[in-house]
Amino acid sequence: MDKIEAARHANGLIQLENDSAEVVKQAIEKVSRITKIENNQVEFEGTRIVEGHGFALQVNCFDIYQCPNGYLLHTYMDIGANWAVTGQTLKEMLNRAPDQRVAKRAHGLLIQKNLIPFGH
Repeated sequence: MDKIEAARHANGLIQLENDSAEVVKQAIEKVSRITKIENNQVEFEGTRIVEGHGFALQVNCFDIYQCPNGYLLHTYMDIGANWAVTGQTLKEMLNRAPDQRVAKRAHGLLIQKNLIPFGH
């Protein structure tokens, strides 16, 4: 399964890549429980609430998951290592994003889906 196919699953599923696998698993464990690791896929408790498309020939796509203990933003990169950040709230999670371009796009999608109020 490739990263596009993994991103189509609504529940917690991330395609791991060697250069970022440990960092991504650690982020998942801050807000959820890993339920299965098979080959280079990790499944966890959580529901994808946002699916964002790539941009700038650097970001392939990104997803936001609502997990039992907070939120997870995972980004598949075309250039550079994939990354993930967490937060108890959506705002906290977005503030922790190492790439604020992704955070701003994610923020806009959260507003469109009425998951956060406009202006927050």
